[in-house]
Amino acid sequence: MKNFLFLFFIYGNITLLYCQVGGEYVFDFLNLNTSPRTIALGGYQGSLIDDDLNSGIYNPGVINDLMTNKLSLNYNNYYTDIFYGDFGYCFNYLNQNIIASIKFIDYGTFVETNEFGVSVGEFQAGEYAFSLGSGFSVLDSIVYAGVNAKLAYSSLYQVSSSAIILDVGLAYNSPKRDLTASLIFRNIGYQIKPYYPDNREKLPFEIVLGVSNRLEHMPLRWHLALQHIETPNLFFEHTNSEMPQSNNFGYAVLRHIVFGSELFIHKNASIIFGYNNRTRFEMIMQDRRGLVGFSCGMSFKIKRFHFYYSRSSHHYSGALNSFGVVTNFQKQ
Repeated sequence: MKNFLFLFFIYGNITLLYCQVGGEYVFDFLNLNTSPRTIALGGYQGSLIDDDLNSGIYNPGVINDLMTNKLSLNYNNYYTDIFYGDFGYCFNYLNQNIIASIKFIDYGTFVETNEFGVSVGEFQAGEYAFSLGSGFSVLDSIVYAGVNAKLAYSSLYQVSSSAIILDVGLAYNSPKRDLTASLIFRNIGYQIKPYYPDNREKLPFEIVLGVSNRLEHMPLRWHLALQHIETPNLFFEHTNSEMPQSNNFGYAVLRHIVFGSELFIHKNASIIFGYNNRTRFEMIMQDRRGLVGFSCGMSFKIKRFHFYYSRSSHHYSGALNSFGVVTNFQKQ
């Protein structure tokens, strides 16, 4: 594994891939994380096998029995009038745990005008993804695998599009060391109906490598993720920025790193911190850097209800707030 990562980053340093991975795909809302816990950890969290239903929605490879009969609801207040979220439910069918979820984004209401600027009405825009996912043990409850099948639909004014998408997740779990590692292939798919005839576009494919571990003598779990490892060099040139640009090996590596931690202050409560290095590289302003790229949150459990909250900063203009709850339908 060490040799693989070394060759991977060497390759990323010598290839001339000076392009950004955003703004090139359709259904890019699939990359918006809905779970406040995941957002608080920097936007990536797929290497943890516990009872959090949101982990199974993100990475089907970690779906397990602890998620059965759990229901999750998440709401994210985005910029201006945009909001997005999801809700999911895990049930057991033929001794197989299956998660059904619906993810949505509402872009708000727009005023429609004619060529003279006169209002002629209003219209709305939104995108949706319906998914079914299931996971299973491959090797003696140590290695897990899972698949999440999604049907995505987009309606933008007078045009619409649909796509079929798969997420494939693998996970390795070491209970003795309380360590979990995962590999996720996200948004593998095909645009069934393009917005315009004969203009089929790409989907936001991504490969994520992650690991998490709870320390033995400290109430802390750390999370480390490498984002977009299918694109070794995430550098792109800021044509309108006066900030000095660097594209050496170290910076190429750092752009992939997302780090997070959970501090357990009580058996039913925790404080969460996260840092996304790529977000900070790309979104800071020269004279106003602030806490761009940093995120935080908290979770607490009251009886059958587990509440989550996060606050993340993607730009100096303001932070985003996210809320979520996971509950069990069966009384305990």
